Amino acid sequence: MSGRAVTIDPELERRWRRAEDAFFAQAWVETSLYETSVELVRGLADGLRDVSSENDLAVAYAERGTAWVEGRLVELELPRGAWLDIGAARDAAFNLRLKELRGEVIRETTAERFAAARAAGQAWLVALDGEVTFAGQRTYRRVELHTRAGVALYGYSAVDWERGETCWLEVLPVDPQSGAPIRGARPLVRPRAYADRAALARAFARARRRWGGRG
Repeated sequence: MSGRAVTIDPELERRWRRAEDAFFAQAWVETSLYETSVELVRGLADGLRDVSSENDLAVAYAERGTAWVEGRLVELELPRGAWLDIGAARDAAFNLRLKELRGEVIRETTAERFAAARAAGQAWLVALDGEVTFAGQRTYRRVELHTRAGVALYGYSAVDWERGETCWLEVLPVDPQSGAPIRGARPLVRPRAYADRAALARAFARARRRWGGRG
């Protein structure tokens, strides 16, 4: 955890975010191009799995340039198309890995927050609430954990090429002592679609009333 105390320089983070937006903006013209772009950035980010802190990610960015990207292209067996902005793809991959690292920190601290909320007699803990942007799409995530019932309300959105944003809510079982996911467990309620985030918020309210008395 100590290595993660140092965060990425805000200007560098903005550069990565702008590059990601620009890289995927050029790929929206056709489905196959978009899919290849996602595959490329995902593959480059997977090559950063050995980087476990934001400080180390900044160091890796200084060390892993175009030659590293070209090497990953060979490993991934992806064509080096003339349309590809390799520099932007590299920046987008570093931005994706940054999001993953921050997600790991959130998961590690959720158990501590869950225990504190439980001790304080708080029924529900909002473990996650916010937007995530990847591959040119902005998606929404919200997770609420009941501190005693072993229940998680998981809401999320996705953007369809034709229909725009759709939201879903599902109810998942979690460890009632820690709030941790239970691997392989079936949903208590399968995902149900909602037209927009306002409808999703109302669904959350209904779910809290339904599941709140189980603890």
